[in-house]
Amino acid sequence: MLYSPADVSVIIPVVNEAECLADCIRSAQLAGAEEIIVSDGGSTDASRDIAVRLGAIVVSGKTGRGPQQNAGAQKSTHPLLCFLHADCLLHRSSLETLCIAASQMEELYACFRQRITSVGMKYRLLEFGNNMRVRWQKRPYGDQGICISQTLFQRVDGFEDVPFMEDVLLAEKLRQLTITPRLLKDGIEVSPRRWQRRGVIRQTLTNWSLLRQLKRGRTPEELIEQYARDDQQRQDGNA
Repeated sequence: MLYSPADVSVIIPVVNEAECLADCIRSAQLAGAEEIIVSDGGSTDASRDIAVRLGAIVVSGKTGRGPQQNAGAQKSTHPLLCFLHADCLLHRSSLETLCIAASQMEELYACFRQRITSVGMKYRLLEFGNNMRVRWQKRPYGDQGICISQTLFQRVDGFEDVPFMEDVLLAEKLRQLTITPRLLKDGIEVSPRRWQRRGVIRQTLTNWSLLRQLKRGRTPEELIEQYARDDQQRQDGNA
């Protein structure tokens, strides 16, 4: 089956993302998306107003990327889903590249090549490592723009209803079905804000630690509390 960007629903989970949401939505529009769904988890800033003004569909519900992205997918009317973080930007050709891949695959599960919008060798190494993780470990992260066919998404009952690490858990469900992600040739631009806030080495080590703890049985709810607590302690220490 042949697809076009008009067959893609771009789903953006947000909580207080007014600073970057407009650029994110516009990037999806420029890439050809006609259905953009902003799934709000309780924003108190102008995120909802921005989404409405730019013509996006807005849904509201439980806070957390898992439930927010599921709520967006339930609203979708298109056969292909692209989950896009608010601090990421699609390239103009991204959805076209996605549709070419989808037309060649029985069931779409893919992500984009990551490009962090900051200069420096440390960011180029991060990009390389993150892209190779998809090839070697078969595990894309949410900031690489997870793309999946509606039928496959429904077959695995979507994301787990968790606030954190829903991308890792989705990859594991699909791995059990021997379905692995394709790393698309096109790219996605990612804000460096997370690495700038915590530091590249610290953030990377934190990610590895969280994965180990998840495998050992800690819940995503426990891990996100720990992540937030570590952030607060770091901010207090820098005050």
